Amino acid sequence: MLAFSVPEIPRLEYGAEEISFRVDPKLFFGLATRVRVLPRGLALQQQARTSAQVWVEEQLLHSRRHGDPNAMSGSDVDESDDGSTGGNGKGRRQQTFRRKKFVKLTDEDLGVDWYEVLQLSQNDGSTEEQIRTAYRRRCLETHPDKQKDHSDEAFKKVQRAFDILGDSETRLAYDSSRPFDDSIPNEKLPANADFYATFGPVFERNKKWSSERDLPSIGDDNTSLKAVYRFYDRWAHFQSWRDFSHLVELDEIDDNMCREEKRYYARGNERQLNYLRKEEQQRLRTLVERARKNDPRLRRKREEDEARRQREKEERELKRRQLREEEERRRAEEAERERLQREEAQRKQLEIKNEIRQAQRDLLAFLEQHGLLDETTTNKLLPHTVRRPNVVWIFSKVTTPAQAAAILSDVMSCSTERRPVDTTRGSEGVGNRIGDDDEEEGLTVEAVLRFNALVEENERRIGVTRYGEPIKKHPPSSTDVVEVAKKITPKPTANWDEEDLVRLQKATAKYPPGAVDRWRKIAEMLRGKFTEEEAMRKLNEITAALNHSNNSGQNTRTPVQKQPPLSNTSKFPPSAGGAAAAVPPVLSTEDWTVKQQKMLEQGLRELKEYKERDKFQKIAAMVDGKNAKECFERYKYLCTMNKRK
Repeated sequence: MLAFSVPEIPRLEYGAEEISFRVDPKLFFGLATRVRVLPRGLALQQQARTSAQVWVEEQLLHSRRHGDPNAMSGSDVDESDDGSTGGNGKGRRQQTFRRKKFVKLTDEDLGVDWYEVLQLSQNDGSTEEQIRTAYRRRCLETHPDKQKDHSDEAFKKVQRAFDILGDSETRLAYDSSRPFDDSIPNEKLPANADFYATFGPVFERNKKWSSERDLPSIGDDNTSLKAVYRFYDRWAHFQSWRDFSHLVELDEIDDNMCREEKRYYARGNERQLNYLRKEEQQRLRTLVERARKNDPRLRRKREEDEARRQREKEERELKRRQLREEEERRRAEEAERERLQREEAQRKQLEIKNEIRQAQRDLLAFLEQHGLLDETTTNKLLPHTVRRPNVVWIFSKVTTPAQAAAILSDVMSCSTERRPVDTTRGSEGVGNRIGDDDEEEGLTVEAVLRFNALVEENERRIGVTRYGEPIKKHPPSSTDVVEVAKKITPKPTANWDEEDLVRLQKATAKYPPGAVDRWRKIAEMLRGKFTEEEAMRKLNEITAALNHSNNSGQNTRTPVQKQPPLSNTSKFPPSAGGAAAAVPPVLSTEDWTVKQQKMLEQGLRELKEYKERDKFQKIAAMVDGKNAKECFERYKYLCTMNKRK
């Protein structure tokens, strides 16, 4: 420290304002550019403070070397480059400022209450301004000039107190090393324990370690839930500044060590301190969790929420139970209604069956009364007697009592007198119905004939005979055809020319009988000029003309030249009326229309899995104008054509 005298420097009284003035720089030889004039008391304080700071640095040299790796590396640069300081003495101050210290207080320092030395009633809650004010006051009180024995022991103690409390890092280390109650309440409190009296002081004394200001207090029983939640949220994110360097043995880092060694020891020291910091954080988290668990305000809120959830659950359960009961009641009513409807339908059905059976019994009694009932078990229709199976069959096909009553009244209204057969009027099928061994051959009864007509009418209505076979549709008579032809106005058809006949010949050769959608494809090859029916009709006309010419030649016994076998590839005659010498004769299996072919295919698909003997009888019932034998022959023909492909 440089000391020099400044002539005629004015003296200021205590409390006076500072005076700044310019001085000739040559006076200080470039070492100072500004002079600060202080009162005598403040000058003595500044001089004492500077002297004490130098003494502390000399005494705690090793303790002040525990720095982090970055600070040490920066100090190494300062120490290795002496010329960078410029010779102005700032290098040492910059090195001390950049170095982050792990402050290590002595046991003697830890045993003294430095707040008591400065007579600070706030203790660790004192501000820096309060510490400086107390320091100035205590310096004046303990100055050796004011002591009777001129002792400086108390003055040095005040200086030491200010060195520790005036420096922020040293003060933090000192405050952290002072005795502190780290205990927290148990997880379960006694039954009669006061939560606020138990946890309140614990939170209050732990506030001192918080890096944040104005941490909320625990409050009381009247504190709002919003404030309670804010309290626990702030304490759950508690940031502590507590220093633990006094609790562990830190490795001393000498300035003579190499950079890697300094970093190694610095990381080891930091590792020990981090372990203690984590324990402190865990202690605070445990405190917050235990308080949260035992807080009566949160407990009431949890109980209210649980009661509300339970109430909502019970309401939902009650609603579900009501809906379930309503659904069960509705289902029971629906089942009861269906049962009543079913019983009513069964009762009505039984009444209908009973009425039909009664009509059947009345008819049997009527026939038996007049000797017209035959007990033979066959279903043959006779002109003079009625066999019992026929009566049973016709009433089995009746579905309403009205139909049964109509049959009964219709038969009973006819005459039961036996009469000989009237050959003048003729009766179609009468000779077929009378057996050769019938004793009363040649007799008829009007009631029996009416009954037979009703049986045949029912067979036509249901499409199945009383033997279970499909009814064969007979072609209409010639008179019916003539009458229908008179009513139908013939549509104009396109004329067949030689080119159309050639296309028809090629189409029949390309799509032989048995091909899928044969006539549709043939009509497409005719370019849509003719329909499928017209193409089929034209081919039948040509075939009929060929057959007629062959038959005429055989009857007149006109010698004809033997022709080679015909094929589907031969040419058609140029005109429609000429003989088609190249068209093969059509077999009975080929005389099928497109509609009949589709009906046959549909029946084969539907009865694909049917294996009984009456399969083709059922298929024939689906095909118009074809019987079971014709359907079977057509089926074999199609199978043969398919195998040839």
